[in-house]
Amino acid sequence: MTPFPLEGGRAGDGGGDLSTSLPIPDRKPHGPVAGGVARARRLRREMTLAERMLWAELRKLNLNIRRQAPIGRYVVDFLSHAAKLVIEIDGPVHEEPERAARDLDRTAWLNGKGYRVIRFAEADVRNRLAEVVERIAAEMSPPPSPTLPPSRGKGG
Repeated sequence: MTPFPLEGGRAGDGGGDLSTSLPIPDRKPHGPVAGGVARARRLRREMTLAERMLWAELRKLNLNIRRQAPIGRYVVDFLSHAAKLVIEIDGPVHEEPERAARDLDRTAWLNGKGYRVIRFAEADVRNRLAEVVERIAAEMSPPPSPTLPPSRGKGG
């Protein structure tokens, strides 16, 4: 706990007496982790080749997708808030058992927040970019609405 003086001086400078200081409890972050925005900015500057390739194609589609977007304690590769869709590009490190387990936890957390997560291998993005973009576009479009039969006595 850190004292917070009500009058006279700054905390820790000896100004004010203890009767005029109130303790401030140490706080833990409840939502986004501190530094998440700064980390996302750094990741935007340092995108992998596959992420840059995919980003260039997604921008052409005007799907309103964000790149390296913070959600809670995570920074996701690509995100559409409107479609509640997270797109992840997994490099070779994601094949390691420990990392794969963390990815499962991350996906479960994102699913719990209402987001769908689709993952692509980095090699697939580099080698089959058109197919990856086509799949993302399909995931972005809303499912067809069911057609209901006409009500009784109406229609032909």
